[in-house]
Amino acid sequence: MSFVGMLRPLAVGGLSRPPGQGGLALTARVRGAGVPTAALCGGFLFSATLVFGVAAFAGRALGVTLLPQPVRLAAALACFAVLLALDVLALRRKTMCPVTLRRQTPKNLVLRYGETRGALIWGLDTGLGITTFRVSAATWALLALGLFGVAPWWQGAAYGIGFTAPIAAAILLVPRRPDGPDGATREPHWISRTLTRYRWVAQICALITAVAATTAAVTALAP
Repeated sequence: MSFVGMLRPLAVGGLSRPPGQGGLALTARVRGAGVPTAALCGGFLFSATLVFGVAAFAGRALGVTLLPQPVRLAAALACFAVLLALDVLALRRKTMCPVTLRRQTPKNLVLRYGETRGALIWGLDTGLGITTFRVSAATWALLALGLFGVAPWWQGAAYGIGFTAPIAAAILLVPRRPDGPDGATREPHWISRTLTRYRWVAQICALITAVAATTAAVTALAP
């Protein structure tokens, strides 16, 4: 989560305070990183809503949504089966999703364009869902649901909120804490390390969700 690494320093910088003034610390965090974080989340929400909306529109334009519902559900089920296999493979190999681009959003955007514009561009890029590393193939599965008319076009907004809400919380609400053996605070490396170390948790959750969705589709297709 490179954007957490870039924006957390804005939220934790200059927050030395007497004990018991946690409210002031939260105010300072929001004041320091509130606008860039809002730009990041807004850019992500816009891109996510756009890309899922395009998938849904493409399904309608190609006539996919005119197919009978059982056919569309069967096609979505086939996609889910392939994506489930890819996620199992990624989990076994302890790697990322193998079908997204092997790139990260450039880390120097904030340095090149400033805190707010850089965060906005960052959000616009990562919100597309398929242009950077992803833990699982869940994004592709959701796009397939939109393409086959199984899910509504606005699912991208829900996807964006589910992604940006924890990111905003990690930037603004998580208190600073010692990060080194000498007790020094070197934000925000402990957050990034924790997310990387427990990546398998997110992968297993994605697998469970995919299995549940597949079961629901099979049930709907059953006579």
